[in-house]
Amino acid sequence: MSASSRPIAILIAEGNELIRMVTADMLADAGFQTIEVRTATEAVAVLEGSTSVRLLITARSVLGDGIALAHLVHHRWPAVGIIVTSGGAADLQSELPPGTRLLRKPYEFADLIRDVETGLEQTVEEPAAAPVLPTGVPPHSGVEISNGVGATAAPASEPNKT
Repeated sequence: MSASSRPIAILIAEGNELIRMVTADMLADAGFQTIEVRTATEAVAVLEGSTSVRLLITARSVLGDGIALAHLVHHRWPAVGIIVTSGGAADLQSELPPGTRLLRKPYEFADLIRDVETGLEQTVEEPAAAPVLPTGVPPHSGVEISNGVGATAAPASEPNKT
């Protein structure tokens, strides 16, 4: 991957300071810029204020729940790639949003960089999709009164000429 196609920023959400620092250092050594946060709440605040984040790396056990954070990012910021890290032995892949990579701790430099580059390729290669409706919002036929979410246009009625 060329330096010009590297992301502006990779967001690292990790509660363990040593793991967060080492991960940021590995990514900086590879030419990436990083933003480090300790909690899922801090990660959301960064994403809400920055359009430059291209990839999220979150610990499963980050304060605020890394898996819930992955689902939130997948729905609110679909252009952001996601890697969830975990030291647990459980199979988490089925709990993760589509396209999310699972990286087992302790991870090696080569494994981290491979997953980062793969995650970034997925975000670049996926075509821009239509906006996603929030889960559970039924489409409206346009006949009933609605707030416009999922509504389709109904034919205009003739004006009353009486």
